Amino acid sequence: MLHLRGSLPLLTVFLLALFSGFGSADRTQFDGEFDAPLLVGPRQPVTASPGDDAVLPCRLRPAFDVANLTLEWSMADLKPDPADPLSRVGYVHLRRRGREVPDMKIPEYAGRTQLSAGALKVGDASLTIRRVTPADRGRYRCHIPKLPGQVKALVVELVVAQEDDKTKVDLDPQSLPNPDEEAETGGRLYLGTLISGLMCVLLVLLVLGGAAAACFHTRLRDNRLRCDGASTEPLKV
Repeated sequence: MLHLRGSLPLLTVFLLALFSGFGSADRTQFDGEFDAPLLVGPRQPVTASPGDDAVLPCRLRPAFDVANLTLEWSMADLKPDPADPLSRVGYVHLRRRGREVPDMKIPEYAGRTQLSAGALKVGDASLTIRRVTPADRGRYRCHIPKLPGQVKALVVELVVAQEDDKTKVDLDPQSLPNPDEEAETGGRLYLGTLISGLMCVLLVLLVLGGAAAACFHTRLRDNRLRCDGASTEPLKV
C-alpha cells in the first residue's frame, strides 16, 4: 500500500508529460497546415481568341518557391485508355528538378507552352499557351504533388472563341426582348395608365360633386329655417 502511494505522483507526472507531448504534436501539425500555401485560380473561365496567347493562372498564397518542385499541367478530362495497361496520359507541360520534361508532352503543345522561372520562385505557376486554337479549349489541371498542405491541385477552364462567337454569347437571343412583346407590353401599360387617370379624375369629380351638393342642401335648409322663423313672428300694427 505504501509502495502504491509513493508511485502515484510519478505516474501522474508521466501521464501529464505524455498528454502534453501529444498536444504539442497536434498543435505543430495544425500550425503547419494552417501556414501551408494555398493554390489560387480564377473563378471564371479564361477566354481567348484563336491565334492569341492564353495565360492559365495558378498562384500560391502566401508566396512559396516552387522552382525546384515537380509541376504538372495536364488536361483534367483526359484519361488513360483502360483497354491498354501500358497507356499513359501526356502532359501539356511537365517540369521536374527545375527543368521541363518534353518527352512526356502532348505533341500538339510542343513549343507552345511556357512557365516563368522567376515567377515560380514567388509561387506563380501560371502557364502560357501560345497561339491557341479551338482544339485547345477545355479544362486544365495545375498539380504540384509535393506542395505542403492538403490542396495540391486546381483546375482552370480555357474557352477559345471568335469575336463573333463572343458577341453571340453576350447577346443571347433568349435574353433579348421580343419587339412584338415589348410593343404589346407598352400598349398595355399605356392603356392601364389611361384608365387609372380617368378613374382618378372621376373620383375627384364625385368628391367635388358631393361636396357641392352637401353645401347646396345646407344653404337650402338654412333658408327654409329663416323663412319659417319670419312667418311665425306677429305682425306689428
